[in-house]
Amino acid sequence: MADETTSVRITQAQIYEKLLEINEVQIEMVAELRGLRDLPGRVNEIEQQVARMEWLEKLAFVALGSGVTGFIAALWSLIA
Repeated sequence: MADETTSVRITQAQIYEKLLEINEVQIEMVAELRGLRDLPGRVNEIEQQVARMEWLEKLAFVALGSGVTGFIAALWSLIA
């Protein structure tokens, strides 16, 4: 049985090309991460706006309920 040896020739140029590829990917990743730096602040702002809207919605329903109740009470007092 003959010794089977497989060899791969990797040149410095190939290594350099691969390093350049990796460098480009790292630059893209850093740019994307920098774009996300203010994300927690933006999410917090949106959460506060949603909480404000929920509060206003509840207030509007209470006002509507009070108005309808007052209208029915006024009608009842006119009828009775």
